[in-house]
Amino acid sequence: MKVNDSSAWHSYFPDISLFLCTVIWGFSFTAIKDIIGTGVSTVFFIFARFGIASIIVYPLCRKRLGRLGKEGLKAGIFLGILLFIGFVTQTRGLLYTTASKSAFITGLSSVFIPIFLFIHKRKFPEPLVIVALVVAALGLFLLTGNAVGGFNFGDMLTLICAVSFGAQIYTMGLVTVKYDSLSLTFVELVTMTVLSAAVLPMENIVFVPNLKLVSVIVIMAIIATTGTLLVQTWAQKRTSSVRAGLIFCAEPVFAYMFAAVILGERFNTLQQVGGAVIIVAILFSELGPFVLNRRKT
Repeated sequence: MKVNDSSAWHSYFPDISLFLCTVIWGFSFTAIKDIIGTGVSTVFFIFARFGIASIIVYPLCRKRLGRLGKEGLKAGIFLGILLFIGFVTQTRGLLYTTASKSAFITGLSSVFIPIFLFIHKRKFPEPLVIVALVVAALGLFLLTGNAVGGFNFGDMLTLICAVSFGAQIYTMGLVTVKYDSLSLTFVELVTMTVLSAAVLPMENIVFVPNLKLVSVIVIMAIIATTGTLLVQTWAQKRTSSVRAGLIFCAEPVFAYMFAAVILGERFNTLQQVGGAVIIVAILFSELGPFVLNRRKT
């Protein structure tokens, strides 16, 4: 019995690990919302967060970097550019929108992936995927429509973030079959750090260190970036992409829970419906390809 219990635990441990990553990512929206614009400017926060993460990840992939080659390096840099656009627009967007709305809109990134598939390979999305896109648009309208204050500047920036993250996820799926994922991630982190440093002179740099601000930067760099990255890389090799995708759907839900408890944010009824519809759209986008492939076989 003990052997079976141990075997069951090990089989579920990757899923549990991804679930904990989702909780941490959900919390990060509230943590960043609470400090951004008060004691630190957007780009400096990104520079500090990913600069620290780069330093931590380097020893873990130092011996693998040589295997990337010129093309692998280019791929990593391109991924880093996409991530930089995503994180800048997401973090800047939090200045103008709520942590809860930001999380749900960011969650739409997986819904945009079929669009990039169409752009790249001219492969028209399957019917279930088209349904997901329509449902996502409806959810976004309910979440940000005129009846709930309108689609504001922060929402627009966050939508750009979701598109950029969708492009990054799609591209990552193409290049990880060719190159080492950890080395690619290190190049991504360094690219983001370098781009942040390059943009810093254009920004009104603000950094007023205090215990809360420094704690958030360290937590975001070590736990929410490096820690979850390593756990995700390990866990996703040991569980199915469908199960991982379903677990990640909980991220905006946790973000809303943390924002409600810590920041006092609350959705009205219409926004709650919009959030639920977005979750349904994400589920469609994650389960659609799986269901269609099962039917074909």
